[in-house]
Amino acid sequence: MIGTMSGDLTEFQRWATGNLVENRNRGIFGEWLVGQALGVIGDDEVRQEWDAVDLHFDGLTIEVKTSGRSQTWNQSGSSIPRFGIARQKRAWFAKTDDWVVYDEPKRSADVYVFCLHRSAPATNENVADPESWSFWVIATSTLDDELDDQSSVGISTLDQLAEPVDWLGIKAAVKRAAGH
Repeated sequence: MIGTMSGDLTEFQRWATGNLVENRNRGIFGEWLVGQALGVIGDDEVRQEWDAVDLHFDGLTIEVKTSGRSQTWNQSGSSIPRFGIARQKRAWFAKTDDWVVYDEPKRSADVYVFCLHRSAPATNENVADPESWSFWVIATSTLDDELDDQSSVGISTLDQLAEPVDWLGIKAAVKRAAGH
């Protein structure tokens, strides 16, 4: 016997992504925050999972990396944020549906935006507040030159490579990092 579904899409979205503190959801929310700051997310756009880069802005490709000081599994404690920056051996570009295999592993984006949710304990309310975040914007060429094959980076290294900005400063920082 086939049952009937009682929910609607809004109920599904709340069920699937309602906990913004969860790492995957906070990461997607971080991408959305950066996209909003850059003005590149329109009403009819839908996020493309597994795309080689997270966002496109002013002819640039942007990779967004997100972490937080508070995790769902340790609300009362504080974690040490790390961001993955490993070079990739291949990438899938959603717009063209092309897989690219790199002769030598590389980072696909032009610019990285590192997003740190600072509040502890993390809640949906403070994750949703752009003022509870810090952002570091760094050109991929800087990561390549300074960190070479390093696969992750922490806050102290980010502080050495760039000054953190607030949410309203992301767009200008991306332009500066890209030399625009």
